Amino acid sequence: MEDSRGTVLRSYNDYDYQNTQIQLLSNPQLMRQVILVLDLEHNPAFLHPRDTTDIFTILRKPFSKKSAATRNVPVATTPPVIEKSVSELSQERISQLEPYVAGLLAGLNVQPVQRTNLVTVSMTHTDPHVAMQVVDAVTRLFVSNSVEYESRGTQEAAMTLGRQISELQTKIKQAEDDRLNYLKTHHLPLEKGEGRNLTADRLGKLSSQLLDAENDRKNLEATYQAALSAKDPSLVPSARDSQEIQELRKSIHELEQKRAALLQVYTSEWPEVKKVDSELRQLRDDIGKTSRETVDSLKSKLDAAAAREAKLREAYYQEQGTANNQTQDEVELANLNRQIDTNRKVYDILFQRQTEMQINSLDKSNHVGIVTPPVVPAAAIGPARVSKILIAFVASLLAGIGLAVLTNVFDNKLKSAEDVSLHLSLPTLALIPSGTVNGNGSHKGKLSLRRRNGAIVSALDLTSDVRSPTAEAYRHLRASLIFTPGRSPRTILVTSGSPLDGKTTTAINTAIAFAQSGAQVLLIDCDLRRPRVHRHFDLENSEGLTTFLSGRQDIESLMLSHEAYPKLKIITAGPMPANPADFLGSPEMRILLKVLSERFDHVVIDSPPAGSFADASIISTLVDGVILVAHSDRTSRGVVRRAKERLESVGASVYGVVLNHADLGFDEYYSNYYSSYD
Repeated sequence: MEDSRGTVLRSYNDYDYQNTQIQLLSNPQLMRQVILVLDLEHNPAFLHPRDTTDIFTILRKPFSKKSAATRNVPVATTPPVIEKSVSELSQERISQLEPYVAGLLAGLNVQPVQRTNLVTVSMTHTDPHVAMQVVDAVTRLFVSNSVEYESRGTQEAAMTLGRQISELQTKIKQAEDDRLNYLKTHHLPLEKGEGRNLTADRLGKLSSQLLDAENDRKNLEATYQAALSAKDPSLVPSARDSQEIQELRKSIHELEQKRAALLQVYTSEWPEVKKVDSELRQLRDDIGKTSRETVDSLKSKLDAAAAREAKLREAYYQEQGTANNQTQDEVELANLNRQIDTNRKVYDILFQRQTEMQINSLDKSNHVGIVTPPVVPAAAIGPARVSKILIAFVASLLAGIGLAVLTNVFDNKLKSAEDVSLHLSLPTLALIPSGTVNGNGSHKGKLSLRRRNGAIVSALDLTSDVRSPTAEAYRHLRASLIFTPGRSPRTILVTSGSPLDGKTTTAINTAIAFAQSGAQVLLIDCDLRRPRVHRHFDLENSEGLTTFLSGRQDIESLMLSHEAYPKLKIITAGPMPANPADFLGSPEMRILLKVLSERFDHVVIDSPPAGSFADASIISTLVDGVILVAHSDRTSRGVVRRAKERLESVGASVYGVVLNHADLGFDEYYSNYYSSYD
């Protein structure tokens, strides 16, 4: 067997794009091009390779489509006809080429060179010249196709972008014309600014005048009613203040003084006294007449004021109707303006994209090129001695499958997200990798929060390195909670099925993840049986939640802070009571959570295991939702299932499961992704 190699340079960095290009090197469509270009259908060296006698070849021959197909193909005696375009091949023609495509793919090997941008293309065949020709054709056609495909894609994108920009320009011009016509048709001001809206100005003036007229009419009406009800019209204020009546009263006063002086000398029958009496009667009659005239004048003024008020009211309502119509017109105008603004923003984005494409089109360099062309190999690499290897491989494969089946049957742990979905019917919110924080910030070994080398390993250390896989896992948990169907949860309970599953660590780092995003977060330690939150933050626990629920202290003084997380507040558990369930189920606890959920963006609560105590079930009825924490190496499916059923039986909303100490080797994506951090 002969092996010919060629090297292709790939000048791209995106991982997905890289894998796509590598797969395209072994694309069946490319193989058809190679077959047609090299005319492998009529090449005796390709159709009738030299026989090999190794066991693998002998076993493979009865099942090889290529062997059956090539043995029945006669050697061509006339020049072959080569199709111009592979994309124009009929389905029948593609079926004819399929055995040759399978033969090429069986011998072709595409392998990227580690830590470089190089890809090695090799072909294994009994004829070294055929191997060299195939590798040469594959690499050259691949480079040619890549350049053609990228050029065609860029041209189509530019044409589509230009068409969209032209359509937007027409749409914006039409919208501007519609807006101008709308302004003219509905008599709206063409420009905004002070004094432009005359209707509003007139409505304001009419409103002020109407209020003044209404006040004048009410004052006159009150004065007129008082005058009508008065026994002596001359005592009405408007009559009393009349200059004419004041003069008449003055004259009456003088005559009364004169009459009094005469009566001191004469009797009432004295002619002079009678004359004074006659004058007094005349003056009093004049006062009464003048008072009645004053009251009549009040009636006239009242009628005039009422008429003026009615006229102003009619004008006001008419102008108000005009203003209402204009307001409706302005609402429609605002919609037109928003449509124009939206089209302009889209136009700016497309124009910027077009400019970027024009700049990028100046770069004519190829992303793929041939570095080392293939050569005819000097020595053979076979025959392959794989018979024993094949037998050993099959035996070990069967043994491995049997062992894996037995392991899966007897292992009832939750190892992966698939186990959670299959056995609990719950989503996996996050996979927390197994590892603990070393002094240099790296993650290695078993995840533990116990004393090590004389120091306590805190849950805070797990996310101290923001680039670590553990910190990324908790950010994934935060995203899973924020995008929970419905509204983002404000109060979250963290519990587990059994002790030592890592619920306290999960609660602490969930709160930290929310606080690192800029939200105001409160962490409450409701594990009144075995509180641990204060130890991780190095805080005192002499006062806490139980202190408030006992009524001995207000909640503000119990909120503690940590210098590393300014957005995070902590309420420790406080002294352990004799009846934790009664404390957590009290009305004070319900009111406290309601008040705190309105003050903070998120309230994270740590509680005892739901499978062991009723505390978690009680709190679950007071929060938006519950997170179940499971230890992949310790927690059994039945324990977590019973905890879920207990929570759901009281009406709790279980968001999903956080799989702690997860082996990311179960998930190829996570394994490859986090390996970049090592």
